Amino acid sequence: MKRILFVFNHPAFYKVRLLNELSKYFEIDVIFERRKNKDRNKFFYSESNYKFNLIPINGVKLGNENFLSFGIKKYLKNNHAKYDYIIMNGYSTLAEMIAINYLHKKKIPYYFYINGGIINFNESKFKKDLKTKFISGASLYFSPDENSNKYLEYYGVDKNKIKNYIYSTIYKDEIVTSLPSEKEIKEHKKKYNLVDEKLYISTGQLIKRKNYLNLIKSWPKDKNKVLLIFGEGKQEKKIRKYLQKNNIQNIILGGYKSRDYILNEYRFADGFIFSSNKDIYGHVINEALSQGLNVISTKKVNASIKLINNKNGYLIDEINEENLTLALSKIEKLNKKDSLKTAKENTIELMVKSHLKILH
Repeated sequence: MKRILFVFNHPAFYKVRLLNELSKYFEIDVIFERRKNKDRNKFFYSESNYKFNLIPINGVKLGNENFLSFGIKKYLKNNHAKYDYIIMNGYSTLAEMIAINYLHKKKIPYYFYINGGIINFNESKFKKDLKTKFISGASLYFSPDENSNKYLEYYGVDKNKIKNYIYSTIYKDEIVTSLPSEKEIKEHKKKYNLVDEKLYISTGQLIKRKNYLNLIKSWPKDKNKVLLIFGEGKQEKKIRKYLQKNNIQNIILGGYKSRDYILNEYRFADGFIFSSNKDIYGHVINEALSQGLNVISTKKVNASIKLINNKNGYLIDEINEENLTLALSKIEKLNKKDSLKTAKENTIELMVKSHLKILH
């Protein structure tokens, strides 16, 4: 059985799911730089049953995600020869930079894995050159979509070295097999004191990049269109204050809820809204589709560009009241079965198959 070393920042549940599945086909060793990112709720790390070998290293946590350590380099120095594949999932922490620099210096082959990428054309030449140094140089690249391919090419990667994989957080059996009846939907909406109102859901961290304050300001005043937001973050107090000050009654903050809870809520909603200013992927898109929701999203989200096709949702250039009103009227006419069709084409099972195809 071939052996793989996988280096990643933190044990996000979707990454653990993938690594657990790949462990059926390879001997997997994993270095997680930290057990959790500072800005993530502890329930984001609910997948704790590891079926792979965890390699511990020491280091210093810096901020939400950065990590300073020579541990990865030291481990590579002593153990790189026993691996068929070394996969670096990232370059941006100091520990990853030290490790990649060592791999380059010793000319040790490795694969480079990204979860997505968006080009910043306004960054300084120094920053672009630094990214190019650490992104280019691998033997092969894993990328989830065409937009991320362009990101890699921008930083010096030969497009012939890029292999695309299906990216998902949803198992096939998590996709709903039947949609609730109108009676069931009405009964469920009573928990939010709704009767005949349309209910739309948005899920994500309440931070500036997710653009929730602008979404709230742009949400139609129509009391028959209600927006339910699940999440927590640095802007939560500011958002609550705005809602209270302006006496906004058709927007509900649902707080942080578990993934299973939210998946169930999706089933009874009329649509999903994703307002992010920038997202290198955006797993909630696929999760919403898996429960039969048609999606409205900005065009600044890689998952939306990849998965939304005008049959299962609608893309808008920016969040404003005019765009939202038009998009809401459009998705009301869409068939939820088209969302389920897309979800079935993007499952964890198919993600594993796409990885096996690349690795074999």
